[in-house]
This record gives sequence, structure tokens and C-alpha cells, in this order.
Amino acid sequence: MENIKPVNVIDCPICGGKNTFKIFSNQLDIPYFGKVMETTMICDKCKYRKSDIIPLEVKEPKRYILRVCGEEDLNKRVVRSSTGYIKIPEWGFEVRPGPASEGYISNVEGVLNRLEDSLKMLLKWVDGEEKRKGEEILKKIEDVKRGKENITLIIEDPLGHSAIIGDGVKEEKLSEEEIKILSGGNIFIMEKNKNK
Repeated sequence: MENIKPVNVIDCPICGGKNTFKIFSNQLDIPYFGKVMETTMICDKCKYRKSDIIPLEVKEPKRYILRVCGEEDLNKRVVRSSTGYIKIPEWGFEVRPGPASEGYISNVEGVLNRLEDSLKMLLKWVDGEEKRKGEEILKKIEDVKRGKENITLIIEDPLGHSAIIGDGVKEEKLSEEEIKILSGGNIFIMEKNKNK
């Protein structure tokens, strides 16, 4: 970011640092995704950082399904907008978007790393059965990354701005009813696996 000039420099709303909060913005045209505005906010004093990918085009609401069975699948491209839901049905696991959701571009392994990091943070605040379930999912994430376990990764986006890109990805249009059901929330939901 050293070569890119900030669009705006203001006082930091987090730490109050004078003229330390830099806002960078860049318009991109991403293949398979369209035009987006990439924004990054960084404070030089407190090191607060927030990035987001903001879609600039209207898209059709979609669901993307990928069976993750090995290293090749871990490298498939993932575009998750701030309105995208991530689901792993084998684990009863769902990440819902909320007001602080960030869009990002990564790969399947990067999505698993983000889930792992978030889960580790959450586990600091729970104990008992919740902690045990969380630790079990952390082990499963590692097993998937090592090719020892297969999962189904589903991304649903009622605004159509998220995608999984690559061979073997199933793409479906969301129904009107599904679009209505996909409403906000900023929580992880870990339900008991109904198959067991």
C-alpha cells in the first residue's frame, strides 16, 4: 500500500490519533465477478485495519456448491461478498453475514483459515460442550487441509456477489423463498449434525 495514495486521511475514530487514519480505495474489474470497489482503512497509530470489497454491479442471487476432496479443490478461487453465507453441511456449520462483514477474495484453503482463526477467537470465551464442539471442528478443518476429510462448501448470496470459481463447482439460482430466508445476522451457528 506504500505506492497507493490514500483517498482520505482523518483522525482515527478508534484511538483518536490525529491524521493517522488512512482510507484507500480502488476500483477493480474482477473476472467472473464484475466491477468492485476495494476499500482499506488503516490507522498508523493503533494499527486498526479493515478491508472490504463492495460490488458495483447487480447480479443474480446464486448458490455455489463445491465438494472439497483434496489439494486441487483447496486452491479453487472464492469471492465472498459482505452478503455471502458460508455453509459446511457435514458439520452443521454456517457463517452468516452481518453489519461488520467484510468481502474478500481468497481460495478454499483461505476460507478454512479464516473460519479456523474466528473459531479459535470464539473458543476463548466458551467452555464445556461448546468448547469441545469447537475444538472438534478445528480438528476437522485441519483434516480437510491435509486431505484426510472431504466436505461440501456452499456459498449463498441473495445479492449474487459471491462465487466459487473453478471446475467441479455447481451453480444454482436461489429461489424467491430462499432469498427471503437469507436475512442478516453476524453469528456462527453450530448445530448438531442431523446425520448422526
